[in-house]
Amino acid sequence: MVNRIYDGLIVCLATVAGLILVGMSLWTTYEVVARYVFLQPTIWAADLSEYGLLWATFLAAPWVLRQDGHVRVEILIDALGPLWQRRLGLAVSLIAAVACAILAWRSGLTTYNYFEKGQMIARIWQIPRFLPYLAIPIGSALLTVEFLRRAAHYRRAPDPEAELRARKSDARH
Repeated sequence: MVNRIYDGLIVCLATVAGLILVGMSLWTTYEVVARYVFLQPTIWAADLSEYGLLWATFLAAPWVLRQDGHVRVEILIDALGPLWQRRLGLAVSLIAAVACAILAWRSGLTTYNYFEKGQMIARIWQIPRFLPYLAIPIGSALLTVEFLRRAAHYRRAPDPEAELRARKSDARH
């Protein structure tokens, strides 16, 4: 039950990230037309794109990892046998989980500090500084969970890379 809810959350956040990217393309197009056709540039499109890119990146990252879409050196992985693939996958997943947990913790502290002090971003829009940065601890925490789930997969699967390839192939069809 918890896994299903978590999986649904990851898909939902990836969908939100996709909608943010669609919005970015629309308001960037609007900015170009407003600037060069009507000679009336916006004062908000660039800032909104920066914030949107940050949120889209961190909201989609756990889903991308689940889809095995992050960068890997597959030529090395394919050259190894299943035992060494398991060991390498487990080690990489655990190291990445620790790195993401540290990033979630430290960025969470910084974001909370911004919130507590009521700091604002001194740009076109006066918004609380914590709002754009909140994406980092949220996305990093979810990446930590996803890397731990991946480590569990490498620990229990007899041929983890074959199963990941099969899952990736099924997702395409």
